[in-house]
Amino acid sequence: MKRLHLIVCALFLLNVTFALQVCMAGERLLPVPAKPAEVKGTYTLILYGCRYPSDMENMAILVDEKSPYPLEVYAMESLYKVKKNVPASQALKEANTFLNCSMHTVWQTVLRRIPDDTGKKTIGYELKPLFRPWESKVSEVLLSSYSLKNGKITTYITLDPSVKKDDGLRNMRKGPGYR
Repeated sequence: MKRLHLIVCALFLLNVTFALQVCMAGERLLPVPAKPAEVKGTYTLILYGCRYPSDMENMAILVDEKSPYPLEVYAMESLYKVKKNVPASQALKEANTFLNCSMHTVWQTVLRRIPDDTGKKTIGYELKPLFRPWESKVSEVLLSSYSLKNGKITTYITLDPSVKKDDGLRNMRKGPGYR
């Protein structure tokens, strides 16, 4: 009887913990496929990554200047650059150029619309490179998620766990004299 009571209490506490975590994280926003012709207006351009020549962790986020929600990247400020008041065509052009900064070949890019919590209005767009499968285990190496909480959107960007992170020294270690 005492053991059953402990199990019930443990399950109750586990459920409460999960419920609190869901409330703390905010509402998740799911990006949907988009076409370049949809991108109109003026944007804040966030360029994430491109820190060294073999960096595959690159993406761009275009935040609509008219969006009621500010967007913040959950990362160190040294990992991204921000350009404000960029016209749509220029923002897409700069984003595409930025995605090709790596020595890895970008096979194609994927554009997704970031909807608001109702799904009707657009907060912005994300543009990511897709790599050939033989360069990495997956073509889309970055995972991104968007969370709306207290009138602010936070984006979390992480490397897909199946991709082996390049420490920038791999090629040097294979050189002559390395044991």
